[in-house]
Amino acid sequence: MINITKDKNFKVVVNFLDENKLTDDLKVLKEKELFKGKAGEVYNNLDLNNEGLIYVGLTNNDLEDLRMSGFNLGKLLNSRKINEVTLNVKQINDGETLQAILEGLIDSQYNFNYYKVDKKEKESKELSFINLKVDEEVINNTYNLMKGVFEARDLVNLAPIDLYPESYANRVLELFKDTKVEVEVLNKEQIEKLNMKGLLAVNKGSIHEPKFIIYRFLNNPKTDKHLTVVGKGVTYDSGGYALKPATSMASMKSDMAGSAAVVGLMKALNDNDIKTNVVGITALTENMIDGSAYKNGDVISTMKGTTIEVINTDAEGRITLADAIYYAATKLETSHIIEISTLTGAAVVALGNHITGITTEDDKLYEEIHKAGLKAGEFNWRMPITKQLKESVKSDIAELKNAVPGGGGMMTAGIFLNHFAEDVPFIHLDIAGPSFGKPYKHLPNGASGIAVKTIYNYIINNQN
Repeated sequence: MINITKDKNFKVVVNFLDENKLTDDLKVLKEKELFKGKAGEVYNNLDLNNEGLIYVGLTNNDLEDLRMSGFNLGKLLNSRKINEVTLNVKQINDGETLQAILEGLIDSQYNFNYYKVDKKEKESKELSFINLKVDEEVINNTYNLMKGVFEARDLVNLAPIDLYPESYANRVLELFKDTKVEVEVLNKEQIEKLNMKGLLAVNKGSIHEPKFIIYRFLNNPKTDKHLTVVGKGVTYDSGGYALKPATSMASMKSDMAGSAAVVGLMKALNDNDIKTNVVGITALTENMIDGSAYKNGDVISTMKGTTIEVINTDAEGRITLADAIYYAATKLETSHIIEISTLTGAAVVALGNHITGITTEDDKLYEEIHKAGLKAGEFNWRMPITKQLKESVKSDIAELKNAVPGGGGMMTAGIFLNHFAEDVPFIHLDIAGPSFGKPYKHLPNGASGIAVKTIYNYIINNQN
């Protein structure tokens, strides 16, 4: 990881340069076409003893390119085994630019080696800053935000043999021990008392009982208002009786990435002591097969009482989320609900692997989330909702069906979820594409921790 210190003088100085403000050295480098000063560029002018300068480009205001500047700098430091550096940030005049560079630099240090026998840890980097023109709080807050992202990644990267509802619950209880995040874990008996028949139906085929977790971060005593963030928590998805092919199942430990985003978000809010009120909800279960598992063709009920015709047991996430969203809407007196889930392959077909799909009928909420995502470098796009799509989720023999043939699956899934929001302002983020893999060049393979930064930025911009 990275430790932040103040004005120390080490052998290595990292000089952030704008090609519009050319130093003599930079003019020479540019003339020789060794370094143009563009964001994303890194030029190494170190000797064999790692003494000297590293030049990092700043030109252009694209935050993604600036993240790549930080990431490429981190890769260079790793390759040269440099662990102590001074950053000369004279050319950086705003916190947004510095944050983007630091996010990329910190991203370069992520390392998940839980299952490696020979654990090769990346050595800690110690950064000091000279000529700092922005509030030092930007540095500390960025560091803590990225720790939240890393926690989300670690959760998703854990194998399902190690992360299942009970172990997940125990992990978050330990994580938030002695913090401002109050964690309440409901067991199966309590879930039954709440009549969460959707969550219970999906859980029937698993040997691991479900857990329903409420995270309360109420850090703004000036208001009783809070928003609720709901995350899908299917810790492993076999597809149930609509069994996935083996190649598709291999990465289904990531089907709880929405819930991991909630955990990472709560950690970042707590560590940065953000004066806001946020409640998180995660309904945890596996979707497995045995003689008691729910089946294609079943009709099940929900906490709301709405009946659902099960067209596809592999569309299980929306069934668990139906109970979670309804709980948020009716038990928590929330101002609005943001829901995050790896919900549909249709989102990947429509938008690819690096864009989050969004459905909502709240224009203002979408614009704010969209803007927050752009700042975070986590791109999203809103999909349309039509009367025809709304009609298509209705069932002939029940009230709703959990899957709709004929395309538009991302939108119909969002419409299905909105049915349980009870007119509370609601937005659905489908992170199926960017949650796992390598959606952006500065991210590691595996879990991305997507949505933590987006929702964090949204909260910072709209503190209640």
